[in-house]
Amino acid sequence: MKNLIKLFVITLVLSSCSTTTETKERMIGFHPNQKIQDLKWHLGTQEAIDHVIAVDKLWAAKDYESMRSHFVDTLKVTDWNGKVSSSFDEFKASIEADNSDVSWTFDYAYSVDINPTLGGEHVQAGFTVSSPKEDGTVEKYYIHESYYIINKKIVTLSQFKQASAPSEE
Repeated sequence: MKNLIKLFVITLVLSSCSTTTETKERMIGFHPNQKIQDLKWHLGTQEAIDHVIAVDKLWAAKDYESMRSHFVDTLKVTDWNGKVSSSFDEFKASIEADNSDVSWTFDYAYSVDINPTLGGEHVQAGFTVSSPKEDGTVEKYYIHESYYIINKKIVTLSQFKQASAPSEE
C-alpha cells in the first residue's frame, strides 16, 4: 500500500510539473503596462477568431445593423488614418461614407491573450484591399486590424494601413 501511495504521489508531481512547463513554454513576450510586467502573452482561442470572421462576413455584405450586436455600447474604433469613432453609430456612418466599391480578401487572423484567467482576447487580422479610383485604376493596400474582444463583444478596433500591396505578376 505504501508503494502504491508513493507511486501515486510521484505521478501527481510529475504530471503537475509537465503542465507547468508546458504553460510556461506557451507564455511569450512582454507588455508595456508596468502593472502586468510579470504576465506574458498566451495563445487565444478559435472562438474569438470566429467572432471576427462573422463580423467580416457581415461587413462584406454591408449588413451594418447586424454588426451592431457584435460590439459593446462604449466601442472605440480608430481607423487607419486616425479618425476615432466612440459609438457604433459613428463607426457605421464612417463605413457608409467610405468607397462602397472597395473589396478585400481576409488573409489571416490569430488571437493572443495576456491573462487567460480573466477573459478578453486580442485578435489580429489582416486584409488585402482593392479600392477603385475615379481614373479607373485600382489602389491595392494592406490593412491590419487589432480587435479587443470580451464576452463575444468587440470593445476596441484599431486599423493600420500599409500602402501599395505588391502586384502578383
